[in-house]
Amino acid sequence: MTQAVDLLRRNARVAVLILVAVVLIVVMFMFYSSSHSAANQQATVQFQLTSARASLTVAQGKYDVAKLQAEQASLTYSPSFPNSFPNVALSSFLAGAADKFGVTITVLTPQSPAGTETLGGTNYFRYDTAVQVSGTSDAMNSFLSYLEEGPFQTLRIQNASFTPSGGTFTVSILTLS
Repeated sequence: MTQAVDLLRRNARVAVLILVAVVLIVVMFMFYSSSHSAANQQATVQFQLTSARASLTVAQGKYDVAKLQAEQASLTYSPSFPNSFPNVALSSFLAGAADKFGVTITVLTPQSPAGTETLGGTNYFRYDTAVQVSGTSDAMNSFLSYLEEGPFQTLRIQNASFTPSGGTFTVSILTLS
């Protein structure tokens, strides 16, 4: 062991050079690994930026106000509350539904405005039409369900009274006053 110490003392410069070389190699390895991870992070951030730009472009196309307004203007619009009582349209709808479900309308009596109703702070006229039908129970049930799910969003069925062979009810519709 003393020989190794003597050898080191004689070659102190070489030992210091070897030690410096080892330290430099370790420091270079640390710098390389940190620069490599920084490059990976930069690539990740660039990918995220590109993805965000693509998503923004898609969202701008999808939610463009001018484009949406143009599409809305091109759609046919029917208000929830008609401006006048749809007497002919309602009668036609009732007759078509009766034929579809095998129900016979024996009496259809439109009435003058039954009054007004206030919904959401707005006044509406309420029109009633008395309807008397005949048919099987299943046909009348299907007929009523069809009426309630039909195109008249403000249609209500009131005062329904049925027997196994027929029945009466009142159809009420709200219109703008």
